[in-house]
Amino acid sequence: MIDFISDLNKEQQRAIKIQKGPILILAGAGSGKTRVITYRIAYLIHKRYAKPSNILAITFTNKAADEMRTRIHNLLKGSRSMWIRTFHSTCAKILRETLCHKKSLHRIVGVTERFTIYDEQDQISLVKECLKDLNIDVRDFPASLVSSTINRIKQNLQPIDTIDDELISNVYTYYKKRLAEYNAVDFGDLIMKVVELFQNDRDTLRYYQERFKFIMVDEYQDTNKAQYVLTKLLAEKYRNLCVVGDDDQSIYSWRGAEIRNILDFEKDFPNAAVIKLEQNYRSTKTILEAASAVVKNNEYRKPKTLWCDNEEGEKLDFFAAQDAHIEAAYVARRIIEAKLRGADLSEIAVFYRINYQSRLFEETFIRFQIPYEVVGSLKFYERAEIKNVLAYLRVIDNRRDSVSLKRIVNVPSRRIGYKTIERIEAYSKGHLISLYDAVLKIDDIEGIDGKTKNRIKDFVTMMEKFIKNSNDLNLYEFTLQVVKDTGYLDSLDQDKTEKDYIRRKNVEELLISIRDYIKQRPDATLQDYLEDVSLRSEIDEWDGTVQRVSLMTLHNAKGLEFDTVFVTGLEDGLIPHHKSQYDLSQYEEERRLLYVGITRARKKLYLTYAQQRDIMRGGFMFTELSPFFQEIPKRVFASTVEADLEI
Repeated sequence: MIDFISDLNKEQQRAIKIQKGPILILAGAGSGKTRVITYRIAYLIHKRYAKPSNILAITFTNKAADEMRTRIHNLLKGSRSMWIRTFHSTCAKILRETLCHKKSLHRIVGVTERFTIYDEQDQISLVKECLKDLNIDVRDFPASLVSSTINRIKQNLQPIDTIDDELISNVYTYYKKRLAEYNAVDFGDLIMKVVELFQNDRDTLRYYQERFKFIMVDEYQDTNKAQYVLTKLLAEKYRNLCVVGDDDQSIYSWRGAEIRNILDFEKDFPNAAVIKLEQNYRSTKTILEAASAVVKNNEYRKPKTLWCDNEEGEKLDFFAAQDAHIEAAYVARRIIEAKLRGADLSEIAVFYRINYQSRLFEETFIRFQIPYEVVGSLKFYERAEIKNVLAYLRVIDNRRDSVSLKRIVNVPSRRIGYKTIERIEAYSKGHLISLYDAVLKIDDIEGIDGKTKNRIKDFVTMMEKFIKNSNDLNLYEFTLQVVKDTGYLDSLDQDKTEKDYIRRKNVEELLISIRDYIKQRPDATLQDYLEDVSLRSEIDEWDGTVQRVSLMTLHNAKGLEFDTVFVTGLEDGLIPHHKSQYDLSQYEEERRLLYVGITRARKKLYLTYAQQRDIMRGGFMFTELSPFFQEIPKRVFASTVEADLEI
């Protein structure tokens, strides 16, 4: 039996016991929101108010979804039929399910059920192709900038005829056309296409409304317009929508997040029950006092005050360093002191506002021999050698994926040059066929010598064998066959360099991860695996148990917690960022960002800033202490230390 009383406080109990109707749960930092969501789901099923198959729970990371799934399974010892997924994973599954059963919808959606999901790198590669085809100079319009603009258009569900910029409109139109040709979607497509599907096919919408009679959305303050519209469409029939979030932790407007979604929830659902979770179970009273003193100065927020029954705890330490080098040395020495006292390095984190700030900490930690990990640096699945293996798998799963095909056709080297690929690509465009279909017709393409054509035929024969065998072996054995038979694994041993050794170990690690994946999901298909990998985020890959100090931006810190936290670079221009000074909404988001950083700490918090920082071409600039620092009461500090450290 589940004890729904002793495990929860009064407000948490109220949140799980409301049977029907819209619910807004304002969950302050460290207030146990994951416990509330999982217990609410378990309670609905335990009391037979809902079947597991009628519940949809949406989170923002795979790590959070996995944790929620595990907790619910432990409570109920089953209930695998419910959907606990991220927004993107939910939409990918809806699209595949629908397109598999209703072929007529291929025209509306623009892809078949075997679509490939392009990650950020793939998207930028395709944008570069589009810019080249349209004779647009990437020096004037960088592909990354165009890509982020396209993402924002999709997040906002903006109709193409409302795009004012003619160049962006043309690139966007052409980009969509190429995606359809490749039978591919990007992250923005996943949600936008499901919204379009629901709006154009009411039968499909009604099916999913009946299926998901109870909907729960975590981190609701981080939803963008497309996610907001999707949620409202799914919930409009039964209105059993429970959203959980904290407007004080809304820090992703640059990704399209709309804080108004949570602030205006009661306008969208006038009869909504509103529950505030204000008891914090994470931090000491001293840390909470500092955090609350900062965030209360924001004008646009739901009023709430965090409190706790935890101990008073240690005072905060503040250090004003002469420069950024001394700041890094101070942090390193405090970490060494903590380690000598028996601290666990995996429970220590260093936060900064901008990625470039990590360099000095990395150099200093190497010098002090402090093991560290940069969270949010190059992801494992974005490494070239891993992308190459995955590209093979993606072409095997979806032959129309030309971005992946171009990546692997000469990897490892088959002496198939760039000019040859250009001629094949020109043939495919001229005959309105996919790049793979053009490769199959290599004998018909002029301007390619016989030896090169034979090498391409060998490549095609190999790929056709892989496609034929893809359903005969389990995923691990099949991938092992691919990396061996292509010669890719052996190619990583050719030069015997340290880099080659690391690349080979990375590919071996990928194989190990696939073996672990099929242990957990024995029935998973190649398509299932590729989708799972495509939708992984930086935080999904972070372990948090290895004996290393974590270095990360304040944005990446959200959702995590540590015994000891260093919030560094507390300077006007960094926190708050200089771009926010003329925009109140951005300025308040910067304040929320500091609030998030402070509330990651359980026991000990350090705040530091550098009085001067190096600038390009030599020299330095003087800085001012962040105005947010003045909002923290002086009584929470042990002392203010202003001293130079010898490095």
